Amino acid sequence: MDQPTVVLNQTIALTPNPDAIALDEVDGHQILDLGNRIQVALGLSSQDALDKLATLTAKAAADNRARHLREVA
Repeated sequence: MDQPTVVLNQTIALTPNPDAIALDEVDGHQILDLGNRIQVALGLSSQDALDKLATLTAKAAADNRARHLREVA
């Protein structure tokens, strides 16, 4: 956990089970567990990067909800 891991050109899908998504702590580092054995070490990230992740995640959720509402309408 001392050296960040870099993954290039990787597309990952969240688990369809929202209960599998969790915020954990491992060796004193916050870990965002996205399910499907995908984890992000948040404790090694800058505050700016965490804020951007939160903003983009909220935007994606709002866009997805709007798309579903348009499909139903």
